Amino acid sequence: WTVRIMHAPIWQLIRISDNFPEVGVYHTVSTGYAGYLGALLQQHTNKPLLLTEHGIYTKERKIDLFQAQWISDNRGVMERDSTEIAYFRQMWVRFFDVLGRECYQHANRILSLYETNRQRQITDGAPAERTACIPNGINYPRFEAVRSQREPGVPHVVCFIGRVVPIKDVKTFIRAMRTVVNQLPDVEVWIAGPEEEDADYARDCHNLAEGLGLGEHIKFLGLQVVDGLLPKVGVVVLSSISEALPLVVLEANAAGVPCVTTDVGACRQLIEGMNDEDRALGASGAVVGIANPEALGRAILDLLTNSEKWHAAQQAGIERVRRYYTEAGMLEQYRKEYASALALPAGGTA
Repeated sequence: WTVRIMHAPIWQLIRISDNFPEVGVYHTVSTGYAGYLGALLQQHTNKPLLLTEHGIYTKERKIDLFQAQWISDNRGVMERDSTEIAYFRQMWVRFFDVLGRECYQHANRILSLYETNRQRQITDGAPAERTACIPNGINYPRFEAVRSQREPGVPHVVCFIGRVVPIKDVKTFIRAMRTVVNQLPDVEVWIAGPEEEDADYARDCHNLAEGLGLGEHIKFLGLQVVDGLLPKVGVVVLSSISEALPLVVLEANAAGVPCVTTDVGACRQLIEGMNDEDRALGASGAVVGIANPEALGRAILDLLTNSEKWHAAQQAGIERVRRYYTEAGMLEQYRKEYASALALPAGGTA
């Protein structure tokens, strides 16, 4: 039954590929079953296939599979070894690895958001010469308008913007605020994001804030439009344990707000720069380790209490987004990729 469940979608994808509308270019946003359909279509028609991965799909599926409760363990109680992966789990992992390699081998262009993910794609079987990075971009003029609403000075307001869920590690953010409040008793702390996705975790966050004596400082604002928040904020904080290339950092920097983030995804690239020219702009905030509330709190204090450093970070962030992370620039790069793919001869590679 495991093998049947695993392979049943493959036969359906073959039927879909046999009746697929005629197009000039195929574009898949992941490997897995969707990417395998793209590979089938590329083989059947010799039309180009583009793959864009915001996260590495095989990596994400491995995390899911290791945690999944629906996968049976074929071993007896006395045979189980916690250091080994059960056979059926290994089978699923291998299956998605193979689907990923098939997609990589048949894709004409393989795009990721940032260099670390590009290297992971190559490790997982992507031909290096077909890979490239196109980072996310934001509507820069929109956040220029937001920035124009700022008052002079450094607001003593710290803001977390994101879903209140475990992967965002809001609890570490709250614990870090105890360090900040001890040094800056007038600081305001905002948590701006929906709480419905994991109500139990959100309740724990409220209780933790109260337990740490931060009830008067921390405000849970729920889902907000960031345009109204950012002009009043001194530092935006991202405390996640996993990210790709977070738009919240780009939006905050473009709005003139330095950021403190954990060292996940492309955050170090966004804060410190991706190459020598970019790094010459300076840091637009600070990067700290995962689940380290003391380091997170110190980095926030370092910005809020040092006006010169804060303003330098502000200018670095504004210029970095303007040069490298605009929506217009991102769309232009994708237009070039589509145009290049459409111009390929049948069976050609970019």
